[in-house]
Amino acid sequence: MKKIILITLIAFQTSTSFGYLSLNESAEILPENYFNLGFSPQTFLSDGGGFDASVFADAHLYDNTDGRISIGGGKIDFWTQASVKWVPFPDVDNQPAMGIRSAIGYARDGTQSYVHLQIAPIISKKSLTSMHDMLPYIGFPITYVMEKENNYVASQISLGAIWYPWNVAQIGAEFNLNLKNSFSSASVYMNFPFESGTGYKKY
Repeated sequence: MKKIILITLIAFQTSTSFGYLSLNESAEILPENYFNLGFSPQTFLSDGGGFDASVFADAHLYDNTDGRISIGGGKIDFWTQASVKWVPFPDVDNQPAMGIRSAIGYARDGTQSYVHLQIAPIISKKSLTSMHDMLPYIGFPITYVMEKENNYVASQISLGAIWYPWNVAQIGAEFNLNLKNSFSSASVYMNFPFESGTGYKKY
């Protein structure tokens, strides 16, 4: 019994390093020859609060696939993640965009290091508001976390939306609700699109 309680406490303590895991993207795919540069501040809504910030770069890989690299730190000393998003069902007529993002990442917090693998189904659908186009989305990140002598699964629900208030930038907001071995958080982010032939340009 004591061994079970100890393992449970270890899993709870180590899961604090994975409250930062967010999607910060919809199921939309970048146009051909485009890439995004962006940044995202994040605040923790549980586990005593805290702050994190990250930068990221998106690239269009082929027809229905994008890639992303992220680097961040703050409450978590350092973390980085590489992901690939595949969207076989685009946003057409009444059909929402439906895809899945897979990711691998590394984090360091104090003397502890973590490696994680993540799968995240994402659904999004464009809509028109009275002021600006809006792109709401929902995702379900499931993360397998590996550390020395302890592995576990962390899961969240991600609810977010992207707006297009300016000609050459996008702004998004996301709320992540802890389901298991993670923590709730809120983030905002900005995307700056570039076209490989002409530079900074709206798509």
